[in-house]
Amino acid sequence: MIFLFNILMILLVVVRRFKIGLGLKTPSPDFWAPVGQLTFSMDAEDKVNLLAHIVPRFGSENSDQNVALETFITGLKPTIAVVKSKCNELSDADATLVASELAASELLVPGRSTKEEFAAWIGELTDEELMDYAKARKSVREEASAELRTMKEEREAEKKRLEDTKKKFEEQVEKARKERTMVFNEKTGKMEEITK
Repeated sequence: MIFLFNILMILLVVVRRFKIGLGLKTPSPDFWAPVGQLTFSMDAEDKVNLLAHIVPRFGSENSDQNVALETFITGLKPTIAVVKSKCNELSDADATLVASELAASELLVPGRSTKEEFAAWIGELTDEELMDYAKARKSVREEASAELRTMKEEREAEKKRLEDTKKKFEEQVEKARKERTMVFNEKTGKMEEITK
């Protein structure tokens, strides 16, 4: 029973963090408010994806994880600025997406990169490398959209095929009722000719 209670409490905390991250609850001024302000231009789907990186990092008793969260929030704004300066042709939403995902993948994991190492790495990335990342990231959504369209088309085709089959069956039943010359007699258990 205690185990179930603990799981329920963890789920409630996770839901609360997602609500804060999505702006559905008042954000904390030290973390969630800056994240919301810096990522306001991102699409909702991309924000949820970013939250999936961030939310599991909370509630850890590991001090290194807390430092990683602080490093992420302090490094996010400069990372967005660097990506925007290198890739003028990217929209604000796409530049923020690239920057936030790169920062999340490197800074949220304790021990992966220090702030200095991450800054040096971001500084060394070329605009072409950043654009390639943005294109790869966008292609995931485009492929998913294409697969969804294909699935919907296949579902509609199957629905139409089933409707056509049902209609054909109903027509055959109606034709049989009109043209049949024999009927099964339940009393005798035999087929008998219909007299018209």
